[in-house]
Amino acid sequence: MARREWADVSELVTLRTSRGDVVLRPERADDADFLFALFRSHALADLAAMPIDDAMKEALVRMQFASATATYRAAFEAARFDVIEQDGAAIGRLITDPGGVAACMVDYALIPERRGGGLGTAIIEAVLAQLAPQDRPMRVKVGVTNEASLRLCARLGFRRVDDEMPLLQLEWRPPGVDAGRG
Repeated sequence: MARREWADVSELVTLRTSRGDVVLRPERADDADFLFALFRSHALADLAAMPIDDAMKEALVRMQFASATATYRAAFEAARFDVIEQDGAAIGRLITDPGGVAACMVDYALIPERRGGGLGTAIIEAVLAQLAPQDRPMRVKVGVTNEASLRLCARLGFRRVDDEMPLLQLEWRPPGVDAGRG
């Protein structure tokens, strides 16, 4: 019997979280400016210490965004590419791939004004709750210097399973699913 993935790539998903409802909706072409601004909001911080001018930093961010977008689309053909909305406003992005044995959280970001207040944790908790009935793990790769994401994953029960420097592969398992499965 084929298992049902937690959500078809074309449907809207409402997540009931402890911080209010959010909607995951498939990305559209008119989301391009929002998605770039979201990417830029964290990518520029990584370039801040580089001894180059602002125009070069902006060019690098645009190149990184184009590369990441193309890579995600090519490597995760079955993934959900969602914009996260709350109260009708776009507040973030979530890319999840159903994977084989394990699902994969490919990318996750919230706009700066929604970070640090518990909403991110609540959204991922709701995503994991949707996945749990399948008795499958969720995997994610996080940069070793991305302290905020590492803290978020630790709060949610993700454990380190592999190193692919400069990334750490983390895994969450539903309650009752042992590490010997999957």
